[in-house]
Amino acid sequence: MVMAAASLLCLTTASLPSLGWAQSDSAESNPSIAQQIADSDLQPVNSTKALRSSEQSVVRVLVVYRGYGGVPLDTVGMGSGFVVAPGYIVTNYHVIQVPPEASSADIYIVPHKDSGASYQPVQLVKPWVEGDLALLAAPGLKIPPLKLYLTPYKNERVVSMGYPDVTDHLLNRSGTALLEPADAYVTQGSIALFASTNPDGSRVETLFHTAPINHGNSGGPLLNECGQVVGVNTWTAPSTMSAGGNLDISAGQFVATHVSALNTFLSSAGVSPGLVSAPCYAKSEDEIVKDDALSRVLAAAAEAQVQRLAEQKKAEADRATLERLQLGAMIVLSGLVLVLIGLIIRREILHRAEIHRKEHGAPTAFSDEAPSESPKPGKTKPVRAERVRTDHLEKVRTAITSRVKHPIPWGWIFLAAVIIIAVATFLIKDHDIYRRLTKPKVAAPVAAAAAVHMVCAIDKAASSNPLSDAGPVEFDFDAIHACVNDRTPYEPQANGTLLRFTTGDANPVAARMELAADATTFIRYEYRMEPAQYAAFKGQMSALGSFRCSAHADQGALTALADNLARVRGLSQTYLTMAPETKTVWRCAPQTGQG
Repeated sequence: MVMAAASLLCLTTASLPSLGWAQSDSAESNPSIAQQIADSDLQPVNSTKALRSSEQSVVRVLVVYRGYGGVPLDTVGMGSGFVVAPGYIVTNYHVIQVPPEASSADIYIVPHKDSGASYQPVQLVKPWVEGDLALLAAPGLKIPPLKLYLTPYKNERVVSMGYPDVTDHLLNRSGTALLEPADAYVTQGSIALFASTNPDGSRVETLFHTAPINHGNSGGPLLNECGQVVGVNTWTAPSTMSAGGNLDISAGQFVATHVSALNTFLSSAGVSPGLVSAPCYAKSEDEIVKDDALSRVLAAAAEAQVQRLAEQKKAEADRATLERLQLGAMIVLSGLVLVLIGLIIRREILHRAEIHRKEHGAPTAFSDEAPSESPKPGKTKPVRAERVRTDHLEKVRTAITSRVKHPIPWGWIFLAAVIIIAVATFLIKDHDIYRRLTKPKVAAPVAAAAAVHMVCAIDKAASSNPLSDAGPVEFDFDAIHACVNDRTPYEPQANGTLLRFTTGDANPVAARMELAADATTFIRYEYRMEPAQYAAFKGQMSALGSFRCSAHADQGALTALADNLARVRGLSQTYLTMAPETKTVWRCAPQTGQG
């Protein structure tokens, strides 16, 4: 039962691989994080430069109407378009459509001022009335075409480009001034909604967005941040009149023909545009500069940490060397002192032996060498004889002492003093080693807290429509690194919870998982998606990649992981806007009785 339940967290089995923890097991065979960061495919596109380049492919479309008899009419049709293939331009059909009061029309394009081209006439190649698209041929046009990105997603940031009438009116541009190349008008927003019909009721894929457009933007491109086409701006919501009564002001609802419909139309006309399948990963030039500065700061901090650790190791080695030298010096000094003491003792022993030898062989009052007087019988003088013998012995001792000298070993004493002074000087001298040792010590890295083994039981009261096979689960939780089982990362949120998104393998189901900061509560939401939407979501998730967490990761790896989790969250929140199909809640507690 525990094994089956544990699979809900993808701890040991793959019954619910949508948690994504099982997928992270393959990270060991992936390139290192440093290599992934260095991979050019993972580097962000400079959106500022990409959009500036794409702007040069956006053109103004002018339509000069002619009445019956070929006489030009006073009214002129205006819109926008963009180069979609070499020598071909796309715009809206209603831009070049001939009104009932005219018999024909001449179509011109006016390129962007930075494209290096000038206005020229173009020909209608193919219209698509239901989709409100028209393909124009511009022979000899040297402007590079835009590429199409076929799988835009909700909440993706987009940019509208074109030549709205209101701008020309405010800048007093009219007549022949409209034939002069000019800047395109650029606005920003995001994709808000996908629809299978357009506002006319035709079965044409469309998308709603918030990048403002006005009359004159019709036929212009809707681009992602990489400068790739995701739609053709076509409609605005019913507008209101300005205070002057002569300007249309949009009401904030903007609709574009979906890029997939555009691609189908171009294929039917035999035109092959450039297609892009990789998801757009872009940052503005300002963001890239800030990220580069942050990367340099982090790299400098990491280098400084390496240097500090190297200095710490060097100081430890120097300390060990100094201690060995001090010990050796003390041993040598002690040995020399012992030798000196031994020499003094030996000298004293030899001296005493010499004295003893001399005293043993010296003449006494009873030896033959001593002066003697044969006492006369009957005339003994004992007192005088004793005094004579004592005086004689004293003279002998004085003679021996004067002959045997007891020299003090001044040479050895001097040598010992020199050695002692040298050793003392070495020990107190201000060496480089001493200076390094007196530097402030580098704080030792704090050991990572051990992961806590959590045991969880399902809370049926808090679970609305829980998973059918939900049961107890167990996992190891590292609160410091927000890491489960030393491989599955969660992203800390502002409210203190931990968040993770993942997709399944078998079913079109995505999951949102929340952990309390102390892992005492675990919640899993499941979202069932349409197969096509799920395939697009999963493909973009795979493109972002899956990083592992670890208590031993360096700062660069942690930064890359945090960036990856933030991007996964942003992508997931754009797709998972529907209500969850299931909600399962577990209450967890640390396992007691661990060794």
